[in-house]
Amino acid sequence: TIKENMKNKKLLAVMVVFLFAATLLFLKNETVAQQKEAAMAKAIADYLVAGRSVIAKNQPLFNDASKGDKGFTPAVYEAQVSEELKGKGIDLKAQNAADPVGKTMLQAHESAMEVVAEAQPQINEAGKAFKGFIPAVYGARTGDRFFKKSGIRLKQTSLKFRGDYNRPDEFEEGMLKKMESGWERGKPHSEETTAGGRKVLRYMLPVYIVKPCLPCHGDPAGELDIAGRAKEGYKEGDVRGAISVTVPIR
Repeated sequence: TIKENMKNKKLLAVMVVFLFAATLLFLKNETVAQQKEAAMAKAIADYLVAGRSVIAKNQPLFNDASKGDKGFTPAVYEAQVSEELKGKGIDLKAQNAADPVGKTMLQAHESAMEVVAEAQPQINEAGKAFKGFIPAVYGARTGDRFFKKSGIRLKQTSLKFRGDYNRPDEFEEGMLKKMESGWERGKPHSEETTAGGRKVLRYMLPVYIVKPCLPCHGDPAGELDIAGRAKEGYKEGDVRGAISVTVPIR
Protein backbone atom coordinates (compact mmCIF):
# COMPACT_ATOMS: atom_id res chain seq x y z
CA THR A 1 0.00 0.00 0.00
CA ILE A 2 0.93 3.67 -0.24
CA LYS A 3 1.24 3.95 3.56
CA GLU A 4 3.51 0.92 3.73
CA ASN A 5 5.70 2.27 0.89
CA MET A 6 6.03 5.63 2.67
CA LYS A 7 6.86 3.87 5.92
CA ASN A 8 9.52 1.76 4.21
CA LYS A 9 11.03 4.84 2.55
CA LYS A 10 11.19 6.63 5.92
CA LEU A 11 12.82 3.59 7.49
CA LEU A 12 15.32 3.40 4.63
CA ALA A 13 16.09 7.09 5.00
CA VAL A 14 16.70 6.68 8.73
CA MET A 15 19.00 3.74 8.08
CA VAL A 16 20.96 5.72 5.47
CA VAL A 17 21.38 8.63 7.90
CA PHE A 18 22.45 6.25 10.67
CA LEU A 19 25.00 4.51 8.46
CA PHE A 20 26.34 7.85 7.23
CA ALA A 21 26.71 9.10 10.82
CA ALA A 22 28.38 5.85 11.89
CA THR A 23 30.82 6.09 8.97
CA LEU A 24 31.69 9.68 9.87
CA LEU A 25 32.24 8.67 13.50
CA PHE A 26 34.45 5.77 12.45
CA LEU A 27 36.50 7.99 10.17
CA LYS A 28 36.79 10.63 12.87
CA ASN A 29 37.96 8.08 15.44
CA GLU A 30 40.44 6.62 12.97
CA THR A 31 41.79 10.09 12.15
CA VAL A 32 42.16 10.88 15.85
CA ALA A 33 44.01 7.58 16.37
CA GLN A 34 46.36 8.32 13.49
CA GLN A 35 47.00 11.82 14.86
CA LYS A 36 47.86 10.32 18.24
CA GLU A 37 50.25 7.81 16.73
CA ALA A 38 51.82 10.47 14.51
CA ALA A 39 52.35 12.66 17.57
CA MET A 40 53.94 9.71 19.39
CA ALA A 41 56.26 9.02 16.46
CA LYS A 42 57.29 12.68 16.19
CA ALA A 43 58.05 12.91 19.91
CA ILE A 44 60.20 9.78 19.85
CA ALA A 45 62.09 10.86 16.72
CA ASP A 46 62.70 14.33 18.19
CA TYR A 47 64.02 12.71 21.35
CA LEU A 48 66.46 10.48 19.49
CA VAL A 49 67.76 13.40 17.42
CA ALA A 50 68.38 15.35 20.64
CA GLY A 51 70.11 12.39 22.26
CA ARG A 52 72.30 11.77 19.24
CA SER A 53 73.32 15.43 19.28
CA VAL A 54 74.41 15.14 22.92
CA ILE A 55 76.50 12.04 22.20
CA ALA A 56 78.07 13.67 19.12
CA LYS A 57 79.04 16.83 21.00
CA ASN A 58 80.71 14.78 23.75
CA GLN A 59 82.90 12.69 21.45
CA PRO A 60 86.08 14.71 22.22
CA LEU A 61 85.48 14.08 25.92
CA PHE A 62 84.77 10.37 25.50
CA ASN A 63 87.84 9.86 23.32
CA ASP A 64 90.29 11.69 25.58
CA ALA A 65 92.78 8.95 26.42
CA SER A 66 94.35 11.04 29.18
CA LYS A 67 91.22 10.93 31.31
CA GLY A 68 89.60 8.09 33.18
CA ASP A 69 86.34 9.20 34.71
CA LYS A 70 84.80 11.60 32.20
CA GLY A 71 82.00 12.71 34.51
CA PHE A 72 79.42 11.97 31.81
CA THR A 73 76.93 10.32 34.12
CA PRO A 74 73.28 9.58 33.28
CA ALA A 75 72.38 12.71 35.27
CA VAL A 76 74.70 14.83 33.09
CA TYR A 77 73.23 13.25 29.97
CA GLU A 78 69.71 14.00 31.25
CA ALA A 79 70.56 17.67 31.81
CA GLN A 80 72.09 18.02 28.36
CA VAL A 81 69.32 16.21 26.49
CA SER A 82 66.75 18.31 28.35
CA GLU A 83 68.48 21.45 27.01
CA GLU A 84 68.53 20.03 23.48
CA LEU A 85 64.80 19.30 23.69
CA LYS A 86 64.06 22.78 25.01
CA GLY A 87 65.50 24.06 21.75
CA LYS A 88 62.74 22.12 20.02
CA GLY A 89 60.09 23.52 22.36
CA ILE A 90 59.84 20.27 24.35
CA ASP A 91 59.95 20.22 28.15
CA LEU A 92 61.11 16.74 29.17
CA LYS A 93 60.15 17.27 32.82
CA ALA A 94 56.59 18.20 31.83
CA GLN A 95 55.91 14.88 30.08
CA ASN A 96 52.98 12.99 31.61
CA ALA A 97 53.09 9.19 31.69
CA ALA A 98 49.27 9.12 31.63
CA ASP A 99 49.34 10.67 28.14
CA PRO A 100 50.29 8.31 25.28
CA VAL A 101 52.70 10.83 23.76
CA GLY A 102 54.30 11.67 27.08
CA LYS A 103 54.51 7.99 28.00
CA THR A 104 56.40 7.06 24.84
CA MET A 105 58.85 9.95 25.24
CA LEU A 106 59.49 8.98 28.86
CA GLN A 107 60.02 5.36 27.77
CA ALA A 108 62.55 6.55 25.17
CA HIS A 109 64.30 8.67 27.81
CA GLU A 110 64.36 5.80 30.29
CA SER A 111 65.86 3.56 27.60
CA ALA A 112 68.55 6.13 26.78
CA MET A 113 69.41 6.65 30.46
CA GLU A 114 69.90 2.90 30.84
CA VAL A 115 72.14 2.83 27.77
CA VAL A 116 74.31 5.68 29.11
CA ALA A 117 74.52 4.00 32.51
CA GLU A 118 75.64 0.70 30.98
CA ALA A 119 78.19 2.50 28.80
CA GLN A 120 80.06 4.02 31.77
CA PRO A 121 82.93 1.47 31.72
CA GLN A 122 83.28 2.01 27.97
CA ILE A 123 83.22 5.83 28.23
CA ASN A 124 85.57 5.95 31.22
CA GLU A 125 88.25 3.54 30.01
CA ALA A 126 91.59 5.23 30.59
CA GLY A 127 94.48 5.09 28.12
CA LYS A 128 92.25 4.45 25.14
CA ALA A 129 91.28 7.06 22.55
CA PHE A 130 88.33 5.95 20.42
CA LYS A 131 85.71 4.38 22.67
CA GLY A 132 83.12 3.44 20.05
CA PHE A 133 80.23 5.01 21.96
CA ILE A 134 79.07 7.09 18.99
CA PRO A 135 75.60 8.41 18.03
CA ALA A 136 74.85 5.35 15.86
CA VAL A 137 75.71 2.94 18.68
CA TYR A 138 73.80 4.99 21.23
CA GLY A 139 70.78 5.10 18.90
CA ALA A 140 70.81 1.39 18.12
CA ARG A 141 71.04 0.42 21.80
CA THR A 142 68.35 2.90 22.77
CA GLY A 143 66.07 1.69 19.97
CA ASP A 144 66.44 -1.94 21.09
CA ARG A 145 65.59 -1.13 24.70
CA PHE A 146 62.73 1.15 23.69
CA PHE A 147 61.14 -1.55 21.52
CA LYS A 148 61.14 -3.97 24.44
CA LYS A 149 59.35 -1.39 26.60
CA SER A 150 56.86 -0.07 24.05
CA GLY A 151 56.55 -2.36 21.02
CA ILE A 152 57.43 0.66 18.84
CA ARG A 153 60.36 0.34 16.48
CA LEU A 154 62.86 3.21 16.60
CA LYS A 155 65.68 3.10 14.10
CA GLN A 156 68.40 5.18 12.47
CA THR A 157 68.84 4.48 8.78
CA SER A 158 70.71 5.78 5.76
CA LEU A 159 71.39 4.94 2.13
CA LYS A 160 75.07 4.96 3.16
CA PHE A 161 74.59 2.77 6.22
CA ARG A 162 77.60 1.48 8.11
CA GLY A 163 76.02 -1.45 9.94
CA ASP A 164 73.28 -3.93 9.13
CA TYR A 165 71.23 -2.60 12.05
CA ASN A 166 70.93 0.66 10.07
CA ARG A 167 70.16 -0.96 6.73
CA PRO A 168 66.97 0.58 5.24
CA ASP A 169 64.01 -1.60 4.36
CA GLU A 170 62.12 -1.07 1.10
CA PHE A 171 59.87 1.66 2.53
CA GLU A 172 62.79 3.49 4.14
CA GLU A 173 64.96 3.26 1.04
CA GLY A 174 62.25 4.86 -1.10
CA MET A 175 61.75 7.70 1.37
CA LEU A 176 65.49 8.28 1.80
CA LYS A 177 65.87 8.69 -1.96
CA LYS A 178 63.10 11.30 -1.94
CA MET A 179 64.71 13.10 0.99
CA GLU A 180 67.99 13.29 -0.89
CA SER A 181 66.36 14.72 -4.02
CA GLY A 182 64.74 18.05 -3.28
CA TRP A 183 62.70 17.07 -0.22
CA GLU A 184 61.60 20.08 1.82
CA ARG A 185 64.28 20.55 4.48
CA GLY A 186 63.29 19.19 7.86
CA LYS A 187 59.94 17.89 6.61
CA PRO A 188 58.99 14.51 8.10
CA HIS A 189 56.85 11.90 6.35
CA SER A 190 54.12 9.80 7.94
CA GLU A 191 52.03 7.14 6.26
CA GLU A 192 49.65 4.41 7.32
CA THR A 193 50.59 1.03 5.89
CA THR A 194 50.87 -2.61 6.95
CA ALA A 195 53.76 -4.56 8.41
CA GLY A 196 53.63 -8.17 9.50
CA GLY A 197 49.94 -8.31 8.69
CA ARG A 198 48.88 -5.41 10.91
CA LYS A 199 48.26 -1.70 10.44
CA VAL A 200 51.14 0.56 11.40
CA LEU A 201 52.11 4.20 11.09
CA ARG A 202 55.48 4.71 9.42
CA TYR A 203 57.21 7.97 10.28
CA MET A 204 60.54 9.25 8.99
CA LEU A 205 62.40 12.38 10.04
CA PRO A 206 65.40 13.44 7.93
CA VAL A 207 68.73 13.86 9.73
CA TYR A 208 71.35 16.29 8.46
CA ILE A 209 75.10 16.50 8.77
CA VAL A 210 76.24 19.01 11.41
CA LYS A 211 79.78 20.00 12.41
CA PRO A 212 80.28 17.26 15.05
CA CYS A 213 79.54 14.68 12.31
CA LEU A 214 82.29 15.84 9.95
CA PRO A 215 85.33 14.23 11.64
CA CYS A 216 83.86 10.80 10.86
CA HIS A 217 81.62 11.48 7.85
CA GLY A 218 83.15 14.50 6.08
CA ASP A 219 86.07 15.08 3.70
CA PRO A 220 88.14 13.67 2.27
CA ALA A 221 85.90 10.87 1.07
CA GLY A 222 87.55 7.47 1.42
CA GLU A 223 89.94 8.51 4.17
CA LEU A 224 89.65 6.35 7.28
CA ASP A 225 88.08 7.97 10.31
CA ILE A 226 88.99 7.31 13.94
CA ALA A 227 86.89 4.12 13.86
CA GLY A 228 88.73 2.81 10.81
CA ARG A 229 85.73 3.36 8.51
CA ALA A 230 85.89 5.19 5.19
CA LYS A 231 84.52 8.72 5.35
CA GLU A 232 81.60 9.44 3.03
CA GLY A 233 82.64 12.98 2.08
CA TYR A 234 79.50 14.66 3.39
CA LYS A 235 79.26 18.44 3.68
CA GLU A 236 77.56 20.26 6.52
CA GLY A 237 73.83 20.34 5.79
CA ASP A 238 73.77 17.17 3.65
CA VAL A 239 71.12 14.53 4.33
CA ARG A 240 72.81 11.83 6.41
CA GLY A 241 69.74 9.64 6.70
CA ALA A 242 66.60 9.56 8.80
CA ILE A 243 65.08 8.51 12.07
CA SER A 244 62.49 5.83 11.27
CA VAL A 245 59.62 5.03 13.63
CA THR A 246 57.04 2.26 13.22
CA VAL A 247 54.03 2.60 15.53
CA PRO A 248 51.38 -0.18 15.67
CA ILE A 249 47.89 1.22 15.14
CA ARG A 250 45.69 -0.16 17.90
